[in-house]
Amino acid sequence: MATKCTGCGPGYKSPLDAMNGPREEIVYLPCIYRNTGIQKPDYLATVDVDPKSPTYCQVIHRLPMPNLNDELHHSGWKACSSCFGDSSKKRNRLILPSLISSRVYIVDTGTDP
Repeated sequence: MATKCTGCGPGYKSPLDAMNGPREEIVYLPCIYRNTGIQKPDYLATVDVDPKSPTYCQVIHRLPMPNLNDELHHSGWKACSSCFGDSSKKRNRLILPSLISSRVYIVDTGTDP
């Protein structure tokens, strides 16, 4: 997740600031089983992308969804980077919409990423 500074919200002032900011250490990826023949719920994978970490490039956690046949798609934060100046905003909820089922999941990433 993006780093925060005193008195500001999530994200960065500009795309250039984001490019010059610190690298992400973990990323969240929606993973689906559509057309695989596997009857399991889709899941959110947490991947370690810190090159200094012993688990670099590995899935370090899987969060299965509670239902089958969702097809998770295009995840996003509940607060976008344009909220930079609003210190009341936090990027601690990931929104996971589903194409097939029309369900929308909200995942708390702030408590224990």
